[in-house]
Amino acid sequence: MKANELPFDATPLEWLRPGPASPGILISALQPYTLRTCSVDQPALVIPLQGRKVITAEQASVAVGVGQYLMLHRSFKGTVSNLTERDAYRAWCIGFPWRVVDMARTLLDAHGLPPAPGPALGTGALAPLREDLQRLMLLPATGDAAADGAAHDHALLGLLLTLARTGDAQFRLARDPALAARIRLLVGADPARDWSSADVEAQLHMSGATLRRRLAAEQTSLRVLVREARLDHGLVQLQATRRPLKAVAQACGYRSVPSFCRQFAARFGVEAAAVGSSL
Repeated sequence: MKANELPFDATPLEWLRPGPASPGILISALQPYTLRTCSVDQPALVIPLQGRKVITAEQASVAVGVGQYLMLHRSFKGTVSNLTERDAYRAWCIGFPWRVVDMARTLLDAHGLPPAPGPALGTGALAPLREDLQRLMLLPATGDAAADGAAHDHALLGLLLTLARTGDAQFRLARDPALAARIRLLVGADPARDWSSADVEAQLHMSGATLRRRLAAEQTSLRVLVREARLDHGLVQLQATRRPLKAVAQACGYRSVPSFCRQFAARFGVEAAAVGSSL
């Protein structure tokens, strides 16, 4: 039996219980589904707790199950399948802000050459990351936003450095995302806002003409990116919360639930109701 085909009970993860102050999101589902077009605009670590995740990108497929991790070393766009085990799927997903990736890269580059270019997706056994993950789970919420944010970044930095020590360091080659990804991250932080070109120009310190020219070079537009960011936020809400569709749609800036559902299905190739979790 291959490692990524281990049954759930074969690798107990009782120690892996993300707390309320832990960075990342806990995704859950009661039925398997496939997202046709899924994008992640920053490096991220995925840890299956039940079931399996299959990602297809750059003409390659990677599958991971309980006891393993999947590292997305750079911005990603591809197909994602969440497959249930015992009628459920659960996974902890941790994103690494670009500022943390930059800090890790600076530290590692000061002590050695970066790795040769390799796959954007890395996998490995979860055991070597145990101490760093437990440190993340035990982070307290003090109420001091600056102190809590710095503690989160410090813990995430330690996790990246441990990944590098295990030989999984392709994130060192990742660079700041394209303008389209930067805009999706910007809008995704406040998806219900009525975003205008002037808002984005002010945030990115860029003229309207430059913004339009650079987006045209990336074969997209501000309207498309705002829609993608809102739908990406909706996907996370459906996967990680029990909020009803109406509340999710409103949180994403949609006044019409049918409109949200139509655009969600068009983007991801699956109905929003099929992704919603009630775990």
